[in-house]
Amino acid sequence: MPSFLETTFGPPELEIIDVALKSWRNRYGLSKDDPDAVIAAEICLNLFREGHNTLPELVQAMDGHRGLTDIAVGHELSGFGN
Repeated sequence: MPSFLETTFGPPELEIIDVALKSWRNRYGLSKDDPDAVIAAEICLNLFREGHNTLPELVQAMDGHRGLTDIAVGHELSGFGN
């Protein structure tokens, strides 16, 4: 547990997180100001801290995360018929 809490983020790590999160937000049409995007960012940071610390690993972990799936489905449904 201590290593999880002691994870540091330098420019390379922040770039991985930023690219993964922007890609996910664009895929599901969330603006960076959307409250669900804030939750997604928190999940993304936690997944990175859990060891998904390359772009492919982080994207795969985000795709398989239940909370992110629920957010994505909710946004797809809210846009249905517009």
